[in-house]
Amino acid sequence: MSEKEDRTAKLMESSIIIDSLSHGPIPWTEDLVKASDEMLALEMNPWEIVPELMIKFARNIVSDDDYFSKYKDAWNESGSNCVSFTLGPLYKKPYSFEGVFHNFSFMTYILDNRKDFFVKILKADDIENAFKEKKKGIILNFQSMEHIGTDIDLVELYYMKGFRIMQLTYNSKNPVGTGCTARRDRGLTEFGLNVVEKINDLGAIVDVSHCGIQTSTDALEHSRDPIICSHTFSKKLYEHDRGKPDEFLQAVAEKGGYIGVLAVAGFLTTRADTTIDDWLDHVDYIVSLIGIDHVGIGTDFYGFSAPDNLAAKISEFLDILGFRPEHKASFSNKVKGFESYAKFPNFIKGLIDRGYSDQEIKKIAGENFLRIFRRIVG
Repeated sequence: MSEKEDRTAKLMESSIIIDSLSHGPIPWTEDLVKASDEMLALEMNPWEIVPELMIKFARNIVSDDDYFSKYKDAWNESGSNCVSFTLGPLYKKPYSFEGVFHNFSFMTYILDNRKDFFVKILKADDIENAFKEKKKGIILNFQSMEHIGTDIDLVELYYMKGFRIMQLTYNSKNPVGTGCTARRDRGLTEFGLNVVEKINDLGAIVDVSHCGIQTSTDALEHSRDPIICSHTFSKKLYEHDRGKPDEFLQAVAEKGGYIGVLAVAGFLTTRADTTIDDWLDHVDYIVSLIGIDHVGIGTDFYGFSAPDNLAAKISEFLDILGFRPEHKASFSNKVKGFESYAKFPNFIKGLIDRGYSDQEIKKIAGENFLRIFRRIVG
């Protein structure tokens, strides 16, 4: 074992590694691939296929010990200790009330029946205890408030269900505000201002990763607590609707907030091939801009593990999520060096190569997120 590999292994073992936006690994075993191919052969819409597969995935975790063993191995190989898992998009109408109900149901089934491996994270101590017990923490999040309509009481009800991170909008407009790919961003609505206040009152976290810049700025200014971008990148390094400009990143940090840097091919560089170095370039830039204490990991590894046939079909239907061709959103394109969640250690190796100290790596790997989670959630 080389000196770098030894250092990487020690850091992976001793650090709390938190991915502020991911579903973690999904082993695509033969039965899941077969089910996917059969539905594709029937020319089903991919947004009808995915929820069926996720139900089968949940059943496998709970009832198939062989699959569950493979699943645990994949988690352990990645080294990730805790992820914030989005509920709502894996449905025929993503982020709808029905979609959140569907996704919350299969996740609850997993968490209720595999308490030997998973911990539903409600407080910061849960993250630390899960790490000590060698379990995996799951933070529930929304990536849109679409599902609440204009009923603010639902915010508290979902908090009661265990949701601790609430992103205000996805790409498009909703009753709260405007997403980042909408043609015109009018900022938070009056209802949106009330939603931000409600999230603050409950002790949940306001996330603006997919929000338009005016909506993001309104949230930052109106929120009593720091806010986060759980998964974003530098708009200065790559001009793209999903990125955030320097002045906003600085303002988030000045208020004590957090920036999770994503690893999505097509969102990081103008080059056709995206590598882990492009991901690390954004980390470097944001660290130099706002300081080491406000930067973390939000891979947005959400669907990129899908089999090639299904990934290609999903990529044909991304307009339902508010992406247009110029956004280069695709589940088929992978970041070289991070093609699967099992290659998560390559990111730590990359930080080592770029001269970060062990303490700096620990901050980026999870300590920065844990600090803001403890400050806001408790």
